[in-house]
Amino acid sequence: MYSEKAKKNADACRFCWMCRHLCPVQLVTGKETNTPRAKGLQVSMMERGMKMDEASARTMYECMLCGACTNDCATGFDPLVFIREGRTQALVNDLVPPEVQQVLDRIEKTGNMYGAAECRVSFDGIPEKGDVLVWLGETARYSVPECAEAFFSVLKKAGVSFAALQREPASGCALGDLMGFVEDVRAQAEKAAEAIRASGAKKVVVLDSYDAALMRHEYRDWGIEMPEIVTATAFAAELVRQGKLQPKKVNAIVTYHDGSRLARDLDEHEEARFLLKEMGCEIHEMWQNRRLAKCCGSAVAGQFMPEIRKKVALNRWKDVLRTDARILTAACPQSTEAFQAQIPEGCEYRDLFVMLDRNL
Repeated sequence: MYSEKAKKNADACRFCWMCRHLCPVQLVTGKETNTPRAKGLQVSMMERGMKMDEASARTMYECMLCGACTNDCATGFDPLVFIREGRTQALVNDLVPPEVQQVLDRIEKTGNMYGAAECRVSFDGIPEKGDVLVWLGETARYSVPECAEAFFSVLKKAGVSFAALQREPASGCALGDLMGFVEDVRAQAEKAAEAIRASGAKKVVVLDSYDAALMRHEYRDWGIEMPEIVTATAFAAELVRQGKLQPKKVNAIVTYHDGSRLARDLDEHEEARFLLKEMGCEIHEMWQNRRLAKCCGSAVAGQFMPEIRKKVALNRWKDVLRTDARILTAACPQSTEAFQAQIPEGCEYRDLFVMLDRNL
């Protein structure tokens, strides 16, 4: 059964198709069932007696949870509420697609969506307790460690005393995206909060915007006490404003990709652009930017629908090619993972913190 909140959000849908042109998955598959409108219609039908089957369960997973539909919804409601609950219903009814179940099994076995046994980041000389704790997230720890190590280097060059957890637990973000915000996810969040409290941190600087959004919003809703949560981009920008970091000028033309959760869930758009301008970069914006930016594909989606994630990332690269810039940069490890795997000929991708570190 869907919650009253989910039913309200689904029934509020006017089925107007206005979200159709915004959905990154629908744009690359052309399937009507991939639109938020179609998912809302299915939820309404299920509440009126239609049974969920394997096909309807799969459609709930063919979504990046990027929030573009929510941002532009004519009714002002949030399709992600009933899409997440649709995934919960798939789990309850034993209809989870096999490829999704494999990811869930990896999380149960190893604690991370990659099924990795060891973190790939070097923590040489970094303590595990301190007033400032850097939270890396799964993607930086297991997939693109250069993002984490560059950020560590930036902080060291700024003279910041910081800590990081070598055995950082999952925040609950990946599991929440796979099965909805059920008790298992809240349990993961509690363990993450316990680890943060044990570090003695008064401020948590979060590298992965997916983790930052969960900690800022869901943790609060669940009554989980946390220190101040700051995004890595906002923290680095403040270091520059304070004069603790003085970037060299690179005089490059770049375009910046707004990560979905950084731009929409956290409503942060200018800090990364400030850092790029401080490095002497001339920013040529893609047509859809800030809250309207198209998703490039999340890391968890890349685990169970890699071909769709690949097409979504390539679709965003097409937006880059419509600008005069051939250097793309982004500020979230999950964006780095998606873009690095699909770089068109003649283009270059630079993670923001790798770029900043090299220009200090």
